[in-house]
Amino acid sequence: MGTWSTDILGNDSALDALADLAHSGFSFTGLAEELQEDYIDVSAGAAVLALIEVALAVRGLRELQQADAVEAGRAVLDDERAAWLLAQTDRVLAPNSEVYDLWLETSDESFREWRGKVDAAIEDLRGALGSAAPAGAMGGGSGD
Repeated sequence: MGTWSTDILGNDSALDALADLAHSGFSFTGLAEELQEDYIDVSAGAAVLALIEVALAVRGLRELQQADAVEAGRAVLDDERAAWLLAQTDRVLAPNSEVYDLWLETSDESFREWRGKVDAAIEDLRGALGSAAPAGAMGGGSGD
């Protein structure tokens, strides 16, 4: 996973997803297709987590340096898509996910720090949506 830190946006794949979002090159339909694979590629897993951070920023719960991605997120990260992202975390944070596998290869301390940040972001977004129950499948629509 290229450059990385324990921050959710501290890796190249997450930053690539934000750049794609900011420059209209991001597709939720494409992401949904990638997430249906048996093994989730790092780019798809990191995109889910990065978009959760953007969804939080759109709702005023995070300040991100990537203002252009946040602005683009305002148009496409409605509550339905945010809930869909939350639903995807069950697979992104489990075996058969490259993001998870890469973090398992780090030190226990780094893994716990990263996982704590991810879990906090998930809980923050659940709280913002007012429900712990994620939405089901979602399709294209505007901002696909």
